[in-house]
Amino acid sequence: MENAIYWQGRQVGIECDGRILWFPSAPKEAIDAYGPQGLAADKAVPKDDDTARNLLKVAR
Repeated sequence: MENAIYWQGRQVGIECDGRILWFPSAPKEAIDAYGPQGLAADKAVPKDDDTARNLLKVAR
C-alpha cells in the first residue's frame, strides 16, 4: 500500500514498501527532513527520464 508524503500541505512524494519516491518538484528541505531513509530511498529511484515521467503519471 502506498502512502502520500506531504510537506507544508503539499504532496511531495510517495512511500511504498519502506522506500520514498520523491517528486521532481519536492523541495530539498522536504527530502532533508526525512533524514537518511529519504536520501537512501531517493537513490533507488531510476534516473531514466521516461521511467520518472511514468511514475509521476501513475502517482497522479
